[in-house]
Amino acid sequence: MIMKYYLHFTAKFVCFLLLNFYCSSLSAQVTFTSYHKKDGTEIKQRDSAYFLRMIHVETKNKDKAYRIEEFYLHNDSVKLNGISKNALPPYKFEGRKYEFHENGILKSLENFNDGNLIDSAFYLYPNNKLEMITFYPSNLDKKGKLQIGKPIYVVYYDSLHNKTLENGNGFIRLNYGWSNEEGEMKNNLREGEWKGYMGKDRFIETYTDGKLVSGTKTKANGEVIQYDSTNFMSYPDYPGGISRLMGFIASHYNYTREAISNNVHGIVAIEFTIDKEGNPKDMVVKKDLGFGTGEEGIRVLKKAGKWKPGIQRGEKVNVKYTIPIRLNLSR
Repeated sequence: MIMKYYLHFTAKFVCFLLLNFYCSSLSAQVTFTSYHKKDGTEIKQRDSAYFLRMIHVETKNKDKAYRIEEFYLHNDSVKLNGISKNALPPYKFEGRKYEFHENGILKSLENFNDGNLIDSAFYLYPNNKLEMITFYPSNLDKKGKLQIGKPIYVVYYDSLHNKTLENGNGFIRLNYGWSNEEGEMKNNLREGEWKGYMGKDRFIETYTDGKLVSGTKTKANGEVIQYDSTNFMSYPDYPGGISRLMGFIASHYNYTREAISNNVHGIVAIEFTIDKEGNPKDMVVKKDLGFGTGEEGIRVLKKAGKWKPGIQRGEKVNVKYTIPIRLNLSR
């Protein structure tokens, strides 16, 4: 019954939302523009860039929102459009987010709440054929906090438009752009052997009831790395957690005389990389309030010490991180 409902309304629903996308346009007061490689890395030169990102600061009833727009530079077509609650990645999208293939065909339509995927999501091939429909269940707990359930894979079609999965059972291929994974689903959970790639690395994994049992990754140089659920994937972690880091920053941040005399307030954002040894490096001020506030942010983060490095499929990896530092001299 669920399957028939989705397939009956998919075409009409997507057309309606696309119309809504092209008709919705809020006035933007400030716009920031940046250039990026295909993998999302920001660069300075437009000529070497794969896409352009524009961040429009929009104000409504004193609340700020950030419309994120991306365009393919070789043909100026839309790549992405959505509204975020924050101006720096990782973005916390709110409402509908649209992504498009290079030929202008809708690639995906997703719904977000505070950066979390909710409700129905639609994915299409460049030839405008349906690839997949996924449902992300959500509900409010007793305290009114949003709880997100595990995704429900409604239907999946391969590139030849053969239906290989229905109602969470069957074969599926998940393409994240930078990686590709494929295998069997049983009741919306991974089961048996899964294989795929991430960049130049290839991997084979075994799952039981959605839980990773074992994995083998083969790197481009032939090195083989074994892993399981205990060292599958984790983000860099500061000793004691982010709250402890923010406490350290608050107690060690020193305002310059110029910052004090100008009563600066707002957010300074520092982007940096946590390397494989846990060292923060390559610090860059992504958002500055002037008067030495960005430089002081870098000084304090350098003083904060080492992190626990990130892990990706059994291997320590470099991970980019952005820390917002809120300054308010009026307190």
